[in-house]
Amino acid sequence: MREVNVKINEVPFWSYPILVGENLLSETNRYLNKYSPASKYFVVTNKTVSNLWKKSLNIENAEFFEIPDGEKYKNFETLISILNKASELNLDRKCTFVAFGGGVVGDITGFAASIYRRGVNFVQIPTTLLAQVDSSVGGKTAVNNSFGKNLIGTFYQPKLVIADINTLSTLDERQFKTGLAEVVKYAFIEKSSGLDFNFVDLLSKSVKLVIEKNPIELEKIVEICCSIKAAVVNQDEKEQGLRAILNLGHTYGHAIEKCTNYNVYTHGEAVAVGLQVAFDISFAKGLITEDYYNTASELINVFDFIIPEHENYSPEKVLEAMKFDKKAQNGKVKFVLPNDIGKVGIYDDVNREMLLQIIS
Repeated sequence: MREVNVKINEVPFWSYPILVGENLLSETNRYLNKYSPASKYFVVTNKTVSNLWKKSLNIENAEFFEIPDGEKYKNFETLISILNKASELNLDRKCTFVAFGGGVVGDITGFAASIYRRGVNFVQIPTTLLAQVDSSVGGKTAVNNSFGKNLIGTFYQPKLVIADINTLSTLDERQFKTGLAEVVKYAFIEKSSGLDFNFVDLLSKSVKLVIEKNPIELEKIVEICCSIKAAVVNQDEKEQGLRAILNLGHTYGHAIEKCTNYNVYTHGEAVAVGLQVAFDISFAKGLITEDYYNTASELINVFDFIIPEHENYSPEKVLEAMKFDKKAQNGKVKFVLPNDIGKVGIYDDVNREMLLQIIS
C-alpha cells in the first residue's frame, strides 16, 4: 500500500492520508476507526457501485443510501434527497458521511457533509480512476446548475481517502479512459506543482501497461497524480492562485459538457479535447516549442479518447458557455496554458478570433 499525505497550510493541524493499494475495501472499518471514528457511517453510493462492491466493503454501523448514477443527477434535487435521508435517520453531528463511488457521488456527498448540521466528517472511497486521481482529493465539493458545472459548492476536506485499485477492474473502457484524461493532465502540470516525476516520459513509456490495467502500474500512477494534486492543494486550498493550474483543459472541456447537457460526452472526453485546445493555443501564441507540442499531442492521442464532434455543439455556443467558467473575471475568460515541459501559466489574453480558428 502507498500513502500520500495532504497537509493544508491554510488550516493549522488539518491533514489526512490518501491510501492507495489493492484489497483496501476489506480493511475499511479499521481505517475508519483510526481516522474518522463516528456514531454512524452514512454511505452514499449508486446502484452500479453497490451491486459490484458493497459486499467487499467492510464497514460496521453503517446506513446506505443510493442516488441516481450520472452527471445530470449532480443537482440540488439529489443533494436535498441526501440531506433529507440523513435527517430521517436522525444522524447526529458525530456521524461521518462516506462517499462510495465516482466523482458525482464524491462531489455531492462532500457538499452534503459540509452543510448537514453545519458540517460533519466526510470520507472518500473513490471507485473510478477519475475520482481516485482527481475529484476525491483536495476538498472541492459541488453541484451543477443551469448556468454551468460545479458553480455551487464548498471547499470541505475529507478526513480520509481510500483508493482501492481493485475497483478499477470493473470499469468499462470508456469510463476508464475518462480517468486517463485527468492522468494525462497531471503529466503536463507536475513541475508547476513543485514536483518532478518526469511524468510525461514515464506515462509515454507505460501506455500498454496502463491500458491493460496493470495493478502495479495503476497503483504507481494514482500515487503520482495524488502527490501532484496534494502538493498544489497544500499550497493553495481555495484556489486563490496556484490551484487554478489543475483546470488545464477544463475551461473548454466544461463548456462542451454544458453545451451538450452533460449527457453526450464523459468529463474525460471533454477534458481530452480541452487539453489539445490548450496546446493548440499555446503553440499559436509561441509559448511552447514544436517538439513539446508534438510530444504532448501524441500523448493525448495515444489513448484514443472519443473526441467531441461539432455536430453536437457549435463553437460559438462553447465560447458563450466559457464566460461562466469559475476562473473568468470581469468578463475575461482565463485559460491555463502550457508554457514549458510540465509547466503551465494562467492567461487572459486569448482573443476570440484565435479561439474560433482553433476550435473550428
